[in-house]
Parts: sequence; structure tokens; C-alpha cells
Amino acid sequence: MSHVDLRPFEDADADAVFEMLQDPDAVTQAAFTADDPSDRAAFDAWLERHRSDDRVNLRVVTDDGGFAGIAAAFTVDDDREVTVWIARNARERGVASAALRLLIAHEAERPLYARVAADNTAAVEVLRSTGFSEIEHGPAFAPARGTEIEELVFALPPTLDGI
Repeated sequence: MSHVDLRPFEDADADAVFEMLQDPDAVTQAAFTADDPSDRAAFDAWLERHRSDDRVNLRVVTDDGGFAGIAAAFTVDDDREVTVWIARNARERGVASAALRLLIAHEAERPLYARVAADNTAAVEVLRSTGFSEIEHGPAFAPARGTEIEELVFALPPTLDGI
């Protein structure tokens, strides 16, 4: 079994993340992506905004020490949201679930929210397996698909002990 961990994002990670975010299958599955994933200038500006925002906790996911993706927590309209994007080489081995568990263990705020395309069954399963429950659904424009699709909103509620 592999060892999954999260570490701080470093400048040297930018190229690997940019490449990962261009995977056509992953972009289609994620649906809610940049208008043009191949636009490096837009990616660099997005990355700089997130890295300079103290409300964003951007981490690199590692699998046995190697790059496996990114995980982040961020605030949108006073709601704390989480996301995980796993590189093709690390998919279907539990890396996403392990990374999400690590991320939420370091996020004290509850509830936490996550948004996903309804037909992204792998992401839905990861959210459910880590304690998230669907709380809302509805249409949303998906730039990667160029159309409206069904978006699911999940929440991880506070536990009884307040964590």
C-alpha cells in the first residue's frame, strides 16, 4: 500500500500542476475548470492569487514521495470549501480519499463544502467515503464542457465533539 501525504506547495511544483490540469479526461470529469486549461499565463495568475491568499490552504499530494496531485481548502462566500485533483498516475488507488482525509483533518472549520459534477462518480464516491453528504443539486455552467450540467453540493457537518 502506498503512503499518501500532503506538503506545502513549492515553486517547483507549478509545472507539474499545470500539466496535470490539462489532462483532457480529467478536465471533462472535473467540468468546473478554467475556460482554457492550456493558457499558462492565466494559470500562473490563478496560482499567484491562491498562493498569496491566506484563506487558501494549497497543498501538494504525494504518493510514496512523488507528485500525485493537489488538495486545497478555500473560502467562497463565507463557506469553507475543499477540492482534490489527482494526477492520472495516482488514480484508482485510494490516493484521493487519503488526501481528502488528511486535508479535512487539518481544517478546523465545519461544515466544509465540496462541489462536483453529478456524473463524476469517482469524485462523488471519494466525498461520500470521507463523510460528506449531498445537500443540494442543480444546474451550473461547466466551462470544460461548454454547457450547463448537474452540479452536486456536499457538506461535511460538525461532529458531536465539535471538531
